[in-house]
Formats: sequence, structure tokens, C-alpha cells
Amino acid sequence: MAWPLTAKPIRTSLMGVMLDMAIIDTFLRGSAVGVLYLCALIFLTNGPRTRKSLAVVLLCLSLGPYVVVSSPSIDLSEGPFRFVLVMISGVIPALIYWAAIELFQDDVIIHPWQIVVAALIVVTSWLTQLQFPLGAVRGACVLIFFLHMLNIVLSGEVEDLIADRRRFRRWFLVWLLTLGIIITVIEITHLDRVLPYWVFLLQAAAILVSASAFLVWSVRVAPDIWIEHPGTSHRDMNLKPAQVALIKRIDTAMAAGLWREEGLTVARMAANLGTQEHRLRSAINQGMGHRNFTSFVNAFRVREAQALLEKPEMAERTVLSIAFDVGFSSLGPFNRAFRTQTGKTPTEYRNEALLREE
Repeated sequence: MAWPLTAKPIRTSLMGVMLDMAIIDTFLRGSAVGVLYLCALIFLTNGPRTRKSLAVVLLCLSLGPYVVVSSPSIDLSEGPFRFVLVMISGVIPALIYWAAIELFQDDVIIHPWQIVVAALIVVTSWLTQLQFPLGAVRGACVLIFFLHMLNIVLSGEVEDLIADRRRFRRWFLVWLLTLGIIITVIEITHLDRVLPYWVFLLQAAAILVSASAFLVWSVRVAPDIWIEHPGTSHRDMNLKPAQVALIKRIDTAMAAGLWREEGLTVARMAANLGTQEHRLRSAINQGMGHRNFTSFVNAFRVREAQALLEKPEMAERTVLSIAFDVGFSSLGPFNRAFRTQTGKTPTEYRNEALLREE
């Protein structure tokens, strides 16, 4: 007779704990949605609406529905509303990828393979909701994007001249990748059906912390990060005397043709000038207004290429040979750098320049 007497308090206690956890979960998720939509609002209203800011806005808006539908404590019956929220959530991996490359690359070029992978992620996500067994395909595409993001973060750090963004590379995106991979694996294997309740609380807390950290960081450094064109970074007018002296040395070295050195890197340039890498980065970024070391060096190379393309006696030289002459290793990077700086292809620039000479 003792079992019925002890069982009821236990069940009551468990129900109370579950209710408390549901309240906490709902609070965390509601707070996360609020932070995400506040972030979207700030990016919509603060400054010009660029492709970079649009990527952040769409990501924040799509994460809101995911936060809701992934909660075990928010009861959404099967129906059109839940279906729409799930469909929106299916776009998130592609939007995370887009926002990441916009953040960590100044001159973003979208390749056909990226469009194909993004389309597969979205389509397979939607078809999976219609009971088509395509979760593995979607998971593979998501992992491709996440691994490519990781490569962008690691490979771009050396060339990045923005101190805040270089520090940001080392922890936040790695955290985001880890969170994204864990969530994807759980969704593919359907572990969410057997996970204990506290895991969902941890998920909600992680999203809230991540969204809050990103909001604080992105708003604090927004003037230097979220601009559309690499050449429009603001310059710090309150430079220290040591920085001013270093900038003069940089100008002198580049005028003397240091930019012609094949494979010139931040480390090699710092050694050439007898200074530390972080001081060189700071001088080029804050004092000279450049965001990326490669674009800084390419600016000198493109200017030299312009001078060569304008000369009538160089009209028989191929564009590729001129690209080699000024330090580019192939035609593709030369064309992209030239168009970024001048708004024209090398051939267009040459034709217009030679016509002016006639």
C-alpha cells in the first residue's frame, strides 16, 4: 500500500520540475527572438542598406521561427502556421553561410557551386518536410558550407587588417560552426526525439548568448565592418606620432616599388620595414584606410597597370602579360582587382584610354 502513497508526490514533483523548465525555456527563447529582431531592426535603420547588412537582417529574421519551432515547450499543432515556420527555418544554413562570407570577405564573389549548394539545402529541407527522405543530402550540403566557412575564417586571417574582425574570427564563428554542426547532426539523426529536456534549455541559452554577443559586437564595430566597398574604410585622424612615422615609411617603401616583390606578405613587409606585424596592420588600416593587405598591395599594382594600358606603345602587349608585369600571378585576380578599383575591365580601360589619344 506504500507504493501509491509515494508515487503521487514523485509524479507531482516531476510535473512541477517540467513546468518550471518549460517556463525557463519559453523565457529564453522569447528573449532570443527579441534580441534577433532588435538586431535586424538596427541593421535596417542604422546606415545605408547594403548587401552585407541585408544578409544579417535575413538571418536574424529566419532564426526567429527556428527558435520557436525547435522548442518542446511551445505547443504548435500541425497546420499551415507551423509549416511556414519550418519552411523558413530550412533556409537558415544558407543564410548563415551568406552572412559569414559577407562579414569575413570584403570583395565577395558568389560562384555557381555556392548557388547550387544553397538551392539544394533549401529544396531538400522543404521536401523533407513533405516526407521525402532527403535529410542526408541536406546534411551533406550544410556540412560543405560550414567547412567552407571555416576555411574562409582561417585562410583570411593573415590578410585581414581590421583588428576587431581578426579577433572575432578566432572564437565567434568557430562557436557558431560548432553549434550549427551539432544542431544539424541532431536533426538528421532525429536525436531531438529522445534528448532530455535540459538539452533544449541549453540550446535556447546558447542561441540567446550568441545573438546577444553578436549584437553587441556588430553594433560596436559597425562603422568599420559593415561597409560595402573595401576602399571606403574610414581613416583615424587621431594617430599617434609613431603611427604617422610608420605610415611615411610605408609610403616611401611602396613608392620605391616594394609592391613589386612577388609573394609580398604582412610578415615580409614588416620585416622589411623593421616593425612588428600588428603595428603594420594598424597603420595600414587606421591610418591609410585599407581593410585587407592584398587589396592594399593590389591598389599599387593596378595603378601601374593603368599607366601601362594607357601607353600607345603597349597596345600590342596582352592584358595577361601586363598583369604579370605588375605582380599578379594569373588573369582572374587581376581582372577582379582592376574592376574593383576602376569600375572597368582592363580591356575596357585600355580601349577608352587609346581612343582619347587619337
